[in-house]
Amino acid sequence: MRAQLGLILAATLLAGCTSTVQTTSGAGYLAARPEFQPPAGNSVERAVYDAAKAEPALRFPARLGLARIQGGRLSAIPPEEGDKWLALAKDLGTTYGEFVPISPLVADMASSGRANDTVVDKIRIGAARQHVDAVLVYEVVRSDKDRGSVLSVADLTIIGSFLIPSRSIEGQATATAILLDVRNGYPYGTATSTAQQTGFVPNSGSGAAARDLAEQASVDAVGKLTTDVKQMVARLKSELDTRELQRLRATPAASPSRRAQPAPRTGLSSGTATPGRQP
Repeated sequence: MRAQLGLILAATLLAGCTSTVQTTSGAGYLAARPEFQPPAGNSVERAVYDAAKAEPALRFPARLGLARIQGGRLSAIPPEEGDKWLALAKDLGTTYGEFVPISPLVADMASSGRANDTVVDKIRIGAARQHVDAVLVYEVVRSDKDRGSVLSVADLTIIGSFLIPSRSIEGQATATAILLDVRNGYPYGTATSTAQQTGFVPNSGSGAAARDLAEQASVDAVGKLTTDVKQMVARLKSELDTRELQRLRATPAASPSRRAQPAPRTGLSSGTATPGRQP
């Protein structure tokens, strides 16, 4: 069926993307409003205060985790999407470190007994067990549409239902990602990309064809997402390097240590002393 549809399906790809990078200081954020000192407890204000404390601590090269969410759970990465991420890892090279897929099995074992944790909490715990510095969490949401066209009148005939491309189909996917510090949850950056596939197919099998388009759009969206993540990571590394350089310049240079003074002479050699005559 796919081979037949490939002859008559005119598909186009429309992709868009956005990305952000964050390297701001939690201490600096709180220092800007020193009067904001909520009391300890479970208030929203205290939660805001505690959330703001996180500091960017990532240093490249780093061990970067890769985690995929599907249906609200950590899932294995499909082979088609895995190929896109593998190409990104090779493209970035060792300057940025290495990508490590976060295992759902490891995450389940590491977070055992923590029923109230969110999926992101479980990912961070699993990433910590795999000794990852920061983890890139991503999710793909897709949809498909199958509707009639001006040729839908041909669907009333048996032959037309199989031969005339009377159905307008569409597959759309949106891929989003966030890079989190495993240790303190600091959000280093986000990226979002979309992809769309459209075409015309016969009425027979149009629903399956629309789902196939949505699946292909998902792979396309992830492929575009890897490009956005590459740009985001490059910006992040540049900003973190600049931040570290500024910190080093602001830190007073340590004074050179004083040379050890020689011990006072006692008139005795290091060997066993032989008493001499008194004058």
